[in-house]
Amino acid sequence: MDTVTPPPDAAIAPEVPGGLPLLGHALRLLRLPIAYLQSLREFGDIVQLRIGSSPVYVVTSPEYIHQVLVTHADSFERGRVFDKATAAIGKGLIVSNGTFHRQQRKLLQPGFHRPRIHGYMEIIHRQAEAQIAGWSPGARISLRQEMHRLTLNAVTRTLFGANTEESLATEIGDYIDAANSWVGLHTVLPGHIFEKLPMPINRAFARKKARFDEIINTFIDSRRADGRDQGDLLSALLASQDDETGKGMSDEQLRMEIAGLFVAGSETTATALSWLFHEVGRHPEVEARIHAEVDTVLGGRPVTAEDLPRLQYIQNVVSETLRRYPIAWLLMRRATRDVNLAGTLLPAGAEVIVSPMMVHRNPRLYPEPLRFDPDRWLPERARELPRHAFLPFGDGKHKCIGDYFARTEMVIAVATIAARWRLVPVPGHRVWEVPRSVLRPNQVLMTAVPRSATPPPQELQ
Repeated sequence: MDTVTPPPDAAIAPEVPGGLPLLGHALRLLRLPIAYLQSLREFGDIVQLRIGSSPVYVVTSPEYIHQVLVTHADSFERGRVFDKATAAIGKGLIVSNGTFHRQQRKLLQPGFHRPRIHGYMEIIHRQAEAQIAGWSPGARISLRQEMHRLTLNAVTRTLFGANTEESLATEIGDYIDAANSWVGLHTVLPGHIFEKLPMPINRAFARKKARFDEIINTFIDSRRADGRDQGDLLSALLASQDDETGKGMSDEQLRMEIAGLFVAGSETTATALSWLFHEVGRHPEVEARIHAEVDTVLGGRPVTAEDLPRLQYIQNVVSETLRRYPIAWLLMRRATRDVNLAGTLLPAGAEVIVSPMMVHRNPRLYPEPLRFDPDRWLPERARELPRHAFLPFGDGKHKCIGDYFARTEMVIAVATIAARWRLVPVPGHRVWEVPRSVLRPNQVLMTAVPRSATPPPQELQ
């Protein structure tokens, strides 16, 4: 491979030792990716790995990660993982770049304005209530499975209406799982030839994608024929028009955007809720404070938009969960031109890894970073953090458009569950991190225990 010559004012990033012939650092990155990435801090703020014969630059400094995502964002586009996601779900907002990305973000934004999201709150609450109604005292539940069902149904009914059948949500979930598996495999396989082979994973993905397209087409056709705003997200997407051209999205583009919303909006929130209840179960004092806040603020009624700022401790628990377990734990960017980043050259075409984990678990920013401490987010403490210290939904122009939706959904789910149940860890069951497309737990088994406490009489309205 040709040697990159830096300009006079920039240096070459140091290559991390330990690379193997032909494989480079790939095995270490695959075996223990979180521990390995964290270990790279000792080699510098910007270091160079090799995946096979190709260089990959890892930015370890929180300040420089901010520069990649925000300050110099116009010099980067999404990287290899997003190339494969585009092949799987189409060219929607969550995988696009440049002018097209800006146009699509403007078209989708009205569906995520706060008043619109507040209109979705009842649907989310009803789904959470329906979910926990199926629990029985002393039942052992798989939290990942329960939370995935909850969020998938919530997203489906937010998009298509409160009366959407659960069987359709299940089929959509099958497609999401197939798409995630397909992207994960083909990101590490070289070239495109494996995408065309009659492998079981390719056949399963093609079959489930065809069914997904059929489901979405039916909803789009029905809603276009009806023409009314039914208060759901699909209505907002259909009504959205480009400021300059006055045109909306085609049916094909709508399908791609809806696929992206399902991929981004179900597994991520479900995973965050699984981690949250895992930590709450391990910290009885946190659980007690959640219960006290739910009883005092809500007194047995559903969460309203006005309650969101009043449920401050639950908001802090959500923030600490997203800090401790950043779901989008690994982001990739590709330099579109030579970039001088803090005196180090990132050459045009370079693949760059930035990890929110490097920020959220940096002891300079968060003392005892592995300790779960919701009080980190008390106003007087949170004000001391620099702007770049917290990026659970990414940052800059590619920051997740659904960040407020996700947080609102989490607060409603936590408040609804905590009002009725305690989730108690199963003794002897060990939970660990599984870094895949999201940072998920291996499995979270908990016992559902009904709450006996009731709100104090003076707090009832």
